[in-house]
This record gives sequence, structure tokens and C-alpha cells, in this order.
Amino acid sequence: MRLPPRFLRALFGRRAGVRGLTLSLAHALIVASVAGATVSAPASGAAAGAAEAASAPTEQVHRDLAYGPHPERNRLDLYLPVTPSATPRPLVIWVHSGGWYTGGKGNGGAARALVKRGYAVAALTYRFSQDAVFPAQIEDCQRAIRWLRAHAPKYGLNPDRIGAWGGSAGGHLVALLGTAPTRFPAPADDPHRALPANVAAVCAFNPPTDFLTWDAQALPNPAVIANLPESMVARLLGSPPERCPAAARSASPMSYVGSHAPPFFLVHGDADRAVPPRQSITFHAALHAAGVESTLHLIPDGGHANPAFAQGVPHEAIADFFDRHLRSPMPTQANSP
Repeated sequence: MRLPPRFLRALFGRRAGVRGLTLSLAHALIVASVAGATVSAPASGAAAGAAEAASAPTEQVHRDLAYGPHPERNRLDLYLPVTPSATPRPLVIWVHSGGWYTGGKGNGGAARALVKRGYAVAALTYRFSQDAVFPAQIEDCQRAIRWLRAHAPKYGLNPDRIGAWGGSAGGHLVALLGTAPTRFPAPADDPHRALPANVAAVCAFNPPTDFLTWDAQALPNPAVIANLPESMVARLLGSPPERCPAAARSASPMSYVGSHAPPFFLVHGDADRAVPPRQSITFHAALHAAGVESTLHLIPDGGHANPAFAQGVPHEAIADFFDRHLRSPMPTQANSP
């Protein structure tokens, strides 16, 4: 089904300016799913019965589970297959986009499709930059993982088979989950602080990975200039990166790349004017240099959240990536730094 331009404009609106990106990655995924839809005539008789069976619920949802002390942000939705499993299920965490200052759980985002493959999926929210500057956001994500590990028996989850997936701001946070599992100490009020917050596989869409090189790597006519005082990056860090280099390094996944990192699957649009494509390209190279498995998929003409990006996302390859690393026997990895 070909989508008319008017429909695409309704989904995406105008291009984002330097004050930050308000487009959600979920918009791109909506376009991808709608574009792949088919329309058929109403069925009758046996065909209708088969259609009804096919439309039966395939998942159960536990909504707004509180994983932390901030009621307006520390919530997650947990999606579970309805079919019984003889063994604990692998889990994928979905971390939403929104420039660290907006967004929501998004009905599980792109990761929700994995429920049909037998995965549990947890979509979480976290404190925004107007609530608290970095590292509040990664502290919340890690707290959610510890909470899920603590409650794994209740929900039939495998605490050793947890992956993470996110886009844009969420891509940044899942990249940190992969490279810096122990660099941000658990808060003293976390009842599960003794549990690890590491993940076994990471998929990141358009992730910021190095705040100090963002502007130097930007494409012409960038939609986001990190070093402007009002930029979404400055709001995250509390100041533009060039004015707080220590904080910028601390928030950059690139700072923690090492052989301890889990496998990565990176997806970036090569025409992304919000988060420079080279943020993924250089991160991918650094992972390879450290001996870490990394796949980089660049989408031709892909912007930060445009139809070209949505249509270029390699959904099946990503699902296979999680299958390899969350279902197959995994080698023991160090849990540092």
C-alpha cells in the first residue's frame, strides 16, 4: 500500500529545529507497519472462524508497573506471550526516544513484535532532563533492569537473557546499558541494588554516542546543534558539551567501549541531520577495535524519523540478532567496567 504525502505529513509534521527533536521513532515504525499492510474483503463461514482464531490475543500486558520512587516517570509496561513456556523467557527492554525531555512507553515500540517470537518485552519510561540532568536517565534504566531481574520468577523471565533496544535518546541509553553496566552506582534507596544491570545484546537506532564530537560530525544544515545553550543535549547535561567536557564524556557510550561490551546491532540513517551518522560509524569501529561483535546498518536517504528510515529498518535481521544472543548458549562475559 502506497502512503499519500498528506498522510506522511500528518504523521511526521514539520522538520525538527535546533531546540530539539520532538519526532518519535515510533512514528517511523507506524509508517513501516502501515505500509506493509494489506486490505482484504470480509470473510465468512470457515474463513471467518479462522480469522477469528488468528485475531485471538497473543499477549498479556501488565501496565504501569512501578520500578522506582518517581511515580511520574518510573513505570514500565511488561508484554508477555499468552502461550505457556517450559523455560523462562528471554526479555528485551524498549527505551523510548524523545530528546531526553519527552516521549512515552509507546506500546512497546519496535520491540513489541518480538512477543510473537516468544520474548517478553518491557517498555519503560525514565526521568526527563527537566526532572533531573544526567545521569538520572541511565540510573532509571538500570534500576528498571534490576527490578525486572528481582521479579523474574514472578513473570517467568530469564534474568540471564536480557537485551536492550531503543532509538535516538533511547538508543543512547541502551548503548550505555551495554558499555557501562557498572559505571553508575545504584542509588542507596534501590532495594535491588545488589543485582547487576548488564544486558546481553543491544540494538540502537540513530544513537548519540559521543557528545564531544557531535557538532564536528554533523551533516550540513543540522537539525540539532549540541553546543547551543538551549539544545536538547545541553538540557540533558546541564550545559553545552564544550562547557562541561567531563560531564559530556561521562554521558557518552564511546567513553566506555571495551571487550566487556555485549554484541551490538546499530541502525542509522545516512541522511540523519539530527544525530550525525558518524556517531554510529565511529562507535561501530571502536567496538570492532575492542573485539566486540558489532553490526552497522546504514539506511540510504534515511533521516532521523522519515519514511526512508522506516522502510529501511532490517526487522528480520534484528530479530535474528536477538535470537542468536538471547536464545543460543552465551559465552561468559566480564561485568565491567
